[in-house]
Amino acid sequence: MLRRTAIGVVAVLTLAAALTAEADAKKTYFTGIEGNYILEPGQWFGDVVNLVAFRRTCDADEDISDPRLKGLGSWTYAVDAVAGKFWGWGRIVPDQGGGEWTGYFTGSMTAGTILHMTLTGSGDYAGLVARLTYTNGPQPHTLAIAGYIVEAKGGPGERPLKLSLCRTEQLEMLNCVELDPAFWPPEPFDPPRSATIVRTTIVSEMGQATHAGRITTEGFSLMDPVTGVMTGTGTAKAANGDEIYWVHVATFDQNGVAQNSVHFCGGTGRFDAVTGGFVGQITEGPVPTDDPAVSQFCYDGVGTIRY
Repeated sequence: MLRRTAIGVVAVLTLAAALTAEADAKKTYFTGIEGNYILEPGQWFGDVVNLVAFRRTCDADEDISDPRLKGLGSWTYAVDAVAGKFWGWGRIVPDQGGGEWTGYFTGSMTAGTILHMTLTGSGDYAGLVARLTYTNGPQPHTLAIAGYIVEAKGGPGERPLKLSLCRTEQLEMLNCVELDPAFWPPEPFDPPRSATIVRTTIVSEMGQATHAGRITTEGFSLMDPVTGVMTGTGTAKAANGDEIYWVHVATFDQNGVAQNSVHFCGGTGRFDAVTGGFVGQITEGPVPTDDPAVSQFCYDGVGTIRY
């Protein structure tokens, strides 16, 4: 049953569409520092190769030069330490004004901390999008922030998105133990607490999408052995090389059927400040291959995009 549900996880696409009016909208740039962390380590798991964490949380001061974003940031995220990736979701509640910013982020630890995020505003900030990039800060335990707010109130918002893709996916069952995050690197508890981590990796994926044409994707997802929620991250690439970063979240019903969602969180080129996402449904397969850990399937997705 685990294999069947894991291969039902939906992928993401990139979109190489014509430029919209929003892409040319006014941008207000800002800088800042994130610090004063209150961190809850979540739960860590590992084996001789893998080291992953789920449900880590962080509250931090977002000292941003634009007062519309200066305030408290609250984040929940997962980590794949060996891959050097982390990803999640959260919000900023500004110190002033009646609103907040929410969205998704994905990051890399392989060349210093680099985090990409897009947040959509609500309340006093409804209609605005903030694009933020975090890098290692000037002081220990800080991150430097740079980005801009797309001043697009009254401009084009989210627009319909449809896509159709076919994927080859590999399934792995990682026989791990729970680790004590009080140590670094984390150490196994005594006696050991076993746990199985389900990992799915996109071997290849290609398809078509409105606003886009032909696209390719790469990425992976991990299942939290405690909650059963599967999350992951990756990149989708357009024919011209522009990219969309994405975060995937899937929950499972009592029959083991995945309820998937994919969320855009910035990118490159025309998709630098992309937001939106989609849900998907398998239309063909999964088809077994010569390798029982590899399957193939096709799916359609429906959602929205703003860029």
